[in-house]
Amino acid sequence: MRGMKNGLAIFFMSLILLGVLHLSVRADGFDANFYARKYPDVVAVVGNSPEALYNHYVNFGAKEGRSQNQQEDSAKYQAILDGQAAPPASAPGAAVAVVNQPVNGLPYSTYVDIDIASQTMTFYENGQVKLQSPVVTGNPNRGNGTPTGTFAINSHVAGKRLIGPTWNVWVDTWMQFTPNPCHIGLHDANWRSSFGGDIYQSNGSHGCVNLPHDIAVSLFNSVGVGTPVVVH
Repeated sequence: MRGMKNGLAIFFMSLILLGVLHLSVRADGFDANFYARKYPDVVAVVGNSPEALYNHYVNFGAKEGRSQNQQEDSAKYQAILDGQAAPPASAPGAAVAVVNQPVNGLPYSTYVDIDIASQTMTFYENGQVKLQSPVVTGNPNRGNGTPTGTFAINSHVAGKRLIGPTWNVWVDTWMQFTPNPCHIGLHDANWRSSFGGDIYQSNGSHGCVNLPHDIAVSLFNSVGVGTPVVVH
């Protein structure tokens, strides 16, 4: 009887310990929606339930160098852009991406590149330049510089009114790429007569990437939720 009681005590203590460990691991910031969007090869194998994706990350993904959330992913690839880290190796079973200029080493063959210094937007599709245009980014001299890093389009809306402390404008295309509550995106800007150059330093946006209307429409029709956006 004593042996049975001891055995039950050990069993219940093990369950409590596993529960504590499980909660502590979950508290590290795993984002199932991000993981599914970032790694469709994983979804194809294990499905898209949060529990299955979480188990894959814990047992395989972390060892393969996969990111658990958008913040971690942005930090990794910003380090690559800054030359502080080597490009990640392709995870087993993942499609091999084409390496494109001007951001060598990023594992994307289809993505939107925003070069703040040259005030240029380049859209790569399957490793080829499909669209390129001058832009106007956020005004850094007023504390509104466009945030740098790697993101993904999370809102793709045809027609939206942008309202803020000092602005109230309608745009025909809205492609938000920063997580809420920071609303930064790509959109048309009919109120501008010119783009590119050093406009952004004196008459830049509040952080968004302003595009000529025709370019914005073409880009909107070519991308969707989940399309990577690299800002540097």
